[in-house]
Parts: sequence; structure tokens; C-alpha cells
Amino acid sequence: MAFEESAPHDLPAMVEASLAHVQMMKERGVLPERRADLLLRGLHTLIQRWGWGEGRGTGYHGPRHLDFTSQAEDPYYRLECELAKACAIPTSELDVQLARSRNDLDAGVFRMILRRDVLDITDLLLQTAQDTLAVASNGVKWLLTGHTHRRPAQPTTVGHVLSGLAESMLSQATELLSVYDELNVSPLGSAAFAGTDIEIDAARVADLLGFDSSFIASYEAVAGAEHFMRLAAIYARISATTARWARVLQEWMNFGWVKTPAEFSQGSSIMPQKQNPVVLEHMVSMSGASNGDLLSTMTTIAAGWYEDSNNATTDVQKHLWASGDRLVRLLRLHDGVMRGFEIGALPSAQQMVEAGITTTSVSEALATKGVPWRAAHDIVGGLFRSGSPLTWSLASVQQALLDAGADPELAELVMSAGLHPEAVLARVQAGSPGVDAVKAAVAQQQGRLAQLQSGGDVRRAHLAEARKALMELTRQSLPPAVHVFGDANLDVVVRGVCALPEPGTEVLVRGIASRLGGSAANSATHAARAGARTLLSAVVGEDATGHLLRDVLEQEGVLLDMDPTASAPTGVTVAVEDTGRDRAFLSSTGAAEAMTFERRELPDAGTYVLFAGYFLVPALREGTGLSFLEAARAAGCHTALDTGHPAQGWGAAEQRQLLEDVLPQVELFLPNESEACGLAGMEDPVDAARSIAARTGTTVVLKRGARGASVFAGGEQHDFPAPRVEVVDSTGAGDSLNGTLLAELAAGSSLAVATERAVAAASRHVSSTKS
Repeated sequence: MAFEESAPHDLPAMVEASLAHVQMMKERGVLPERRADLLLRGLHTLIQRWGWGEGRGTGYHGPRHLDFTSQAEDPYYRLECELAKACAIPTSELDVQLARSRNDLDAGVFRMILRRDVLDITDLLLQTAQDTLAVASNGVKWLLTGHTHRRPAQPTTVGHVLSGLAESMLSQATELLSVYDELNVSPLGSAAFAGTDIEIDAARVADLLGFDSSFIASYEAVAGAEHFMRLAAIYARISATTARWARVLQEWMNFGWVKTPAEFSQGSSIMPQKQNPVVLEHMVSMSGASNGDLLSTMTTIAAGWYEDSNNATTDVQKHLWASGDRLVRLLRLHDGVMRGFEIGALPSAQQMVEAGITTTSVSEALATKGVPWRAAHDIVGGLFRSGSPLTWSLASVQQALLDAGADPELAELVMSAGLHPEAVLARVQAGSPGVDAVKAAVAQQQGRLAQLQSGGDVRRAHLAEARKALMELTRQSLPPAVHVFGDANLDVVVRGVCALPEPGTEVLVRGIASRLGGSAANSATHAARAGARTLLSAVVGEDATGHLLRDVLEQEGVLLDMDPTASAPTGVTVAVEDTGRDRAFLSSTGAAEAMTFERRELPDAGTYVLFAGYFLVPALREGTGLSFLEAARAAGCHTALDTGHPAQGWGAAEQRQLLEDVLPQVELFLPNESEACGLAGMEDPVDAARSIAARTGTTVVLKRGARGASVFAGGEQHDFPAPRVEVVDSTGAGDSLNGTLLAELAAGSSLAVATERAVAAASRHVSSTKS
């Protein structure tokens, strides 16, 4: 039971904390680079498996179906077991706990979980306050009877009451962010409680995980519980105030001042006239449960010693998680009620006067005419005990004044001062129910609310940026998910050309552009843009063009295996295109002919390996390239091929080699319609693709231009139409589809989803001026 409660919260945060710890040890030289990289790869595998969680907000509420085993009885040992499996090593070879204890790991993970919960709850609280202030702004003239000690007291307004309620929420939000700041101090590096002899950098770990700072005292870092107690207290405080308001609102509904919202009420089983606002009752009950969590937290902590113990750390977590989840539900209910707030029949002026809530104004009127306050208070009190101000007669008031030694000429003042509860709307005193005063208060509160929202947003953004930076940094240790082999060259695109000019003449064209080219280089670029860690193996010349291509690819985030060669210049392709006709190409392969597969290491199992520019790079189609493709397939890689067109046209030799030797080693064949027809020797591209798939056993993804793509596998055809777009530049559309498709597959998408997204990406590409 304890494992089931804690594992969904703890394990994703433990993985994130471990990423930072291992990365720090790698940077400090505590761990050899190869060993650290192995651990980082395994931790990334666990992230892909468990994610960051599926709960509310950005918190950690991850793997829900981890069965308990006696070999890994808590999340700490479960992490080690799962990490060892992901790294394909025994647990005895793990170094993830070097210079770290379960004590500081638990303390760090608890803080990481709770700080995100605090931000989620702060967001909900401020949203509720914002909606409360919206009702307050509307209700500055909604006059009603204010109560003290559950007795009618003085006139006020809905806006005045809700402005006060919003003020309490802003105070609570301020406290929540203060608790966040106390939580956001990293205990990692304090180990059991006394630090470690290993030369680690605790501040670096704190920075990688988005903590504002590292611990000052290592003992308090693991033994401290102040942040737990503060959090339990503010949770109970929010719940208690919300419960108090729910009780007042229920009474307002009973009076008919506010309409009972149907979506937050329940009909009676026997009394047809009744709508029971049960949600308000639930809100009060939730407060009682939060108080119980507060008591449990404090009692459990007090039962421990001032040292690392489950009493003061692990055992209080379930109370805080339960209280936090309950508070989320409570605030959502509260905000729902405020969003559905609808005014009903407010008390009339006569009802208010009869209730006596204007008598304070009468006493104050007498005091302004020189009657001592206590005497004025007694005079008016005596009059009210005889009846409401509506029943007072001039004679009775004069007699009351005479009996008190006051001037009977003040009787007219007494008679009139208590008849106008709406006079409270004209009050100018700051914080009063006066219309202008409430408007000023609401404006000030809205400003404070915006500051608190900004403070929460800044803190959340800091956590997001830290996580992103940690992921990007540690991803450098990962093998590529997509490895592309083939051509990289400079493309020169000439637009508006139907034919070459006559010798000795010049033709003006719409435009000439130069950019990265080569099917392999372009496919790798699009795979990287789609989020895949992508490696490109190609050859360029030792010339300015080669250096330019390397710079462009590195800027795109492509990892490079591109040693330049002096034997040939970088390849160049000239593409000529015009509206209504297929593109034509003039290519010089150049340095691509120097590519070799000798002594190349096979990619890791699971890598998507693409051969592109097949007919432009001799090594791809010669014995070494085919052998490498076969070995990659046997090693568990996913193989893909994009041939392009053979320069001399489709002959029997090219067709036979591809259909009999190459494609049986390929999982995904990625031709366009013309290439499929040429390879199969058929005129209809769909028939050609279907024939290729049936003959070779490969899955064919047929690129069909404006018609999108079709997938042929297992005797079935699935079409993926392209959205209608205005084509700006169709060059590289197929490469865009290649790269996006493989990146999506590497990320775990199904072939159908990957193809749909790849078609969409290719459509965006052709409708954009971006290369």
C-alpha cells in the first residue's frame, strides 16, 4: 500500500534528480564519461517510459501500474532495478547513488513534487480570486444585510463582502509563494546528513533542477520539516476560509439573495420545491478533512526525532498529497460557484430598516450633534427595543431624548437618519462599502493579483527552463534516434525556367537561391526539427562550401559525422523549376563519391537508419553499403531507403538490385510516384507501390505530392491526404516527409500517426519560404 501511494509521485522526480546528479558527476570527473553516459541513457529510457506524470498541472503523477515486488519494496530500490534493466547491466554495476543517500534523495524529491503542487494550487487560488473580484466589481451597488454573530448588523454590499474575501485569498497566495521559496532549496549533496568525501558540486545539481539555491546546513537539509508544517498549515487555512464563506453563501441562498445554481445543487427526494446546495456542504466537509491532515502532519512530525526519520519526512507525504488533491477539488468547486454567481431578490430598504441595521447611523448622527456616544447608543437602543425605526413617532423620540438629557430638537434627525440604508453607498472611507471605495479596493487587489500571478509564472517558467536545459544537456549522451547516410551538397534553385537558354544568350528568371541540399542532409535537418536526435554521415570537400554546409547543419541541431575530404569539392545540385512542371536537376556529386563504410560502427538497436541519395553516393549501393544495411537490420535497427532517380534512367540492373538485394533488407521504402513507377516498370504509381511492397516485403510510403502519401503494407493501402496549401517552393518536400516520418516513429508514434504528421509537415514546408 505504501509503495502504491508513493511510487507514482516519487519515481518521475527521482529520475529527474538522478539525471542532474549523474550529469554533475560526469562534469566533475567523478564518473568516467562512458559510465555516466550509460546511466544517462538509461534514465532517459525511464523518462520515455514513465513521463513526467499525467496528473494535474505540471506535477509528478506518473506510472500508475507498477506492481509491488519484495525485491524492490520501495521507489528507491525500484528505480535501481528499472535503471539497471534500461542500462542492460546488473544492479551491482550501478553508480547512480555514488555520493548520494536515500536521505537527501528523498528530501530533494519531496521538495520537487511539492513545489509544483504549490504552483498549481496558487494558480487555482488566484483564478478563484480573480473571478471573485469580477463579481465584486459587478456588485458594488448590490445592497444587503451584513451580519455579526449571526445577527443583522449593518448595511453592506455584495461587492464589499467579496472584496474582503478576495483579500484573504491574496494573503493566502502570498503565503503559498513564500512556502514555495522555502521549498525550493535543494538538499541534494547532503547525503545521509554529513555530506560526502567525494568532490561533488551540490550547487550545480541545484541549478540543473531549478532550485533557487543549495542547502546551508546539511543536517537541516535532511532532518528539517518546517516546509512540511508550513504547507499543511496554509492548506488548512485556505480550506477554513473557504468553508466559512460557503456557510455564509448558503445562508444568502436560503434568504433568496443569491440564486442556488442548478449545477451545484441537488433536488430533494420528497420535497419538490427544494434545491439543496450540497456543494457548499461538501466544501465545509473538505475543510474538516484538511484540518485533519494538518493535525496528522503535525502529530507525525512531533513523534519523530530531530534527525532523518520517516516520521518527519516520508510518512507526512501522504497527508500533504491527499490535502493538496482535496484542495484542488475544493478550489475548483469554489471557483465554479463564483463563475455561476447570480443575484436573486435582495432585501428591500424597508426590510433592512425593520431589521434595525441602520440604527448605528442614527447613533452616529446624534454623536455629530454633541450627544456623547454612550448616551446616543443608549437612546437609540431603547427606541429600537420598542420597535423598528419605521414605527417611531415624533413624540416617543422627543421623550427618549428628554429622558437622556439630550435636546428634543434632534428628534427629526433621529427620525430620518435610520431610514436610508442605501446611504452607505456614498461612503468615501477607504475599505468601506461605498461604491467608490469598493471600486478602489478591487482595483488595488487586481493589481496585487497580477503581481502574484506574475510571480507564479516566473517560478513555473524557471522550472520549465531548468528541465528543458537538463534534458538537452543530458541528451548529448544519447545515441541518435535517427541516423542518415548519404549526400550533402549545396542546392542552387532557379525558379521560372522552362528550358536552358540558347548558347550565347541570357535569360532573366524569377529568382535564384542557394541553400543546404542533398536528400540525406535535408532529411536529417527535418528529423532534427521534428525533435529527433539525428546524426548525419556524409562527405563534403575541404572548401568554403563544405564549411558552410557544416555550419548550417550544426545550427539546425544535426549531429555530424562529416570529415571533409581533399580529393573532391563539395557536391552541388542545380534545381530548375517552374509552375505547372516537374523539377529538373543538374548535379555534381563531388565529394560524395569518397564516402565509405569501412570501419563504421553500427548504430544502436532501435535507431532509424536512412539511406538517402542512393544513386548519388556509390558507397550506398556497392557491397560495403549493402552489407552495412544488412548488419544494421540484423542488429535491431529500423532501416529506410530513399533512392531518388538514377542519372541514366531506370534500367534492368538498377531494378534487379533494388528489388532482389536491397529492399528485402529495408523496413520502409520512401519513393515518390515517379520513382515507384520507374522501379516497378509500371505507369500507375499506386499499382507500382503495391507491387513493390508485395514482391519485397517492405512497407512502401509513397510520396504523392499534393495528394499526400499512401502506405502499402501487408496487402493493404492507407491514404493520407495533404491539406490544401498555396505552394511557394516544392524543393525538399519529400525530404521533409522523410525526416518528420522517421522522427515521429523514433518518438513512438504509430506508422499511421507518423505518416499523417509527416504529410502535414511537408505541406507546411512547400507553403513556406523557409528551406
